Amino acid sequence: MNQQRKIIIFILALFILSSAYLLWTAKNMNDPDYQKNWWALYFENPKSDNLSFVIENHSDKTSFHYTLTAGNDKIEEKDVLVNKGEIKKLSFGDSLKLSFGKITIQVISGDEKKEIYKN
Repeated sequence: MNQQRKIIIFILALFILSSAYLLWTAKNMNDPDYQKNWWALYFENPKSDNLSFVIENHSDKTSFHYTLTAGNDKIEEKDVLVNKGEIKKLSFGDSLKLSFGKITIQVISGDEKKEIYKN
């Protein structure tokens, strides 16, 4: 009876330790900032005429430079600070519409460049 009790306690302890490790690992894998280095550029509402866009930063870079062009004309160019873990929404108001044709937003951070556009 004593040997069976030790085996049961050992199995329960092993189960609890394994569960705790798996929960900790799953939590870290779902954290977008834990040991990851990426940033994203996307429109806030891609199906509308609104040109508001988002820079989502999960990297060590904090300095971003964007250029807004309509066709071949440069409309706006600006530097933006986005800290790690921050999501920064940038908008242009209603004055800029898609009547210009193709609107392109290009964002550069360090040596990485991303681009989105609407027609």
